[in-house]
Amino acid sequence: MINWDDIIADLLTKDGNPITTDPDIWHLDTPGYDEIYNAWKAANFNLATIKWINYYPGKHFSKDIVEEVAQQLGLKGIHRSWISRIDPGYMAPWHWDVDENEQEYLAHGPIIRYTVIIKEFAHGHIFIIGDKYFYNLYKGKSICWDNYREWHSGINAGMEPNWLLHIVGYN
Repeated sequence: MINWDDIIADLLTKDGNPITTDPDIWHLDTPGYDEIYNAWKAANFNLATIKWINYYPGKHFSKDIVEEVAQQLGLKGIHRSWISRIDPGYMAPWHWDVDENEQEYLAHGPIIRYTVIIKEFAHGHIFIIGDKYFYNLYKGKSICWDNYREWHSGINAGMEPNWLLHIVGYN
């Protein structure tokens, strides 16, 4: 059994990888990134509110954790995974996850994506995948995406960080 509270407590002692609207981290020459970034600017988002922090297995936490979750979900393999944190007052607005390795992943067959709730959702935590809204979910709940490239967003209008585990893999 994974103790997510201990993992989160440990991650809080580490610098994750902040994702912001800083164009230097967006590789705007990569197809997809410029589309998302320009859509945010065209929609007049308050760019200062766009921020989330990613933590990666092998760098910020043990790969064994993701392998255990993938096994529980019935995945044969993992392409990539990460834990995301959105702090109060911030958001990850409408986007899809651009991945330069997509063609390599497809060689293993259909790509499957899961999001796992690793801390109880609190008031103000909203996660949207396509036209499905998720809120007030319990810790341990897994969400299988209909399409791994679906447009999605996360919003934290609450008073505590929102933590999610994301796994992209195959069967």
